Amino acid sequence: MLAVPDETVHRTKVADWLELKALSSPDGRVGFGTLVAATALANDEQMEDIGDEDQADEQLVLGVQGEIARRLKNIGDDYPFRIDDKGRALQHVTPVTEAGSVYLFCLYLSHAFDRTIMPKKLAPKMTNKVRELFQACATVAAGGYVGGPAMSFGFPRPDGADFLKALHSVYQLFGDGKPRKRPRAAAARNVKDNGIDIIAWRRAINNLPGTLYLVAQVASGADWVDKSVVADRNHFHKYWFEVVPGSQPHDAMFMPFGLEPEDPQDGTAYEEVLKDYMQSVAYRHGDLFYRDRVAKHLAYGLGLVAGGEQHIQGVPEISKVITWVDKYTERLRSET
Repeated sequence: MLAVPDETVHRTKVADWLELKALSSPDGRVGFGTLVAATALANDEQMEDIGDEDQADEQLVLGVQGEIARRLKNIGDDYPFRIDDKGRALQHVTPVTEAGSVYLFCLYLSHAFDRTIMPKKLAPKMTNKVRELFQACATVAAGGYVGGPAMSFGFPRPDGADFLKALHSVYQLFGDGKPRKRPRAAAARNVKDNGIDIIAWRRAINNLPGTLYLVAQVASGADWVDKSVVADRNHFHKYWFEVVPGSQPHDAMFMPFGLEPEDPQDGTAYEEVLKDYMQSVAYRHGDLFYRDRVAKHLAYGLGLVAGGEQHIQGVPEISKVITWVDKYTERLRSET
């Protein structure tokens, strides 16, 4: 059974609970009244004033409906849920697009270690293969974001190339920067990726340096907040290049989670809290690609590949993601 969120749980997780309940329901549907009733049962104490209780219930529903509406606005038609015409329930929409399946993949991974909603026995196992699948999703999304090539540089690489071979291959294709021919004297003997998971760029119209250039890390665990590509990218350029790329790097972090900024409880509008939170994250991590952005930009990346782009890695893995999602969804339905 899925645990019921209480009044202390962030609206992001409450929305996740509704999505998971809709997915596990035989008819793909869960009413907002179900959320209110379940939350009331989960609370040990009832409010003495019925009016206060009704107001709290209304705020709960409005908050989660706002979060769902934000996801729909961010992702568009690929978002695999809709609020019904009467505003009474959340409905799982089928058939699910490729980007929609990647959204569901991210939703499930968000609860692999978080026990707020998902019991340990039902949680998906975060194997190396699952991590590699998420890196593939992130790589395609990076290509969609920059509008051009995206290379999965994180170890292990799709082609199995060692670090220096992969480094030369990527930057020969990029055409900006000149990697070292040999390792530095004190370089680690078996350096894997120097903390760099994705390298992506937009092709310049004249093939000259000076274009959109993304250097990213991928984090499938909640410890992403303790990571930052900024220091690794700085070392990567200064230590492994004879000529550093002239294109100015955009640092980025890809992760499957939703946004959970702390509510200051001072009446500040939630949209303002989100904006301030993302500014704070950007200073430390660069561009943050959370669940909504991964799904949206992956759709752009798949569109580029359909249009002829041949240098976005990770696309073949998307079919494996879809298979994984379908199997886990069936498990969710059978065990909840």
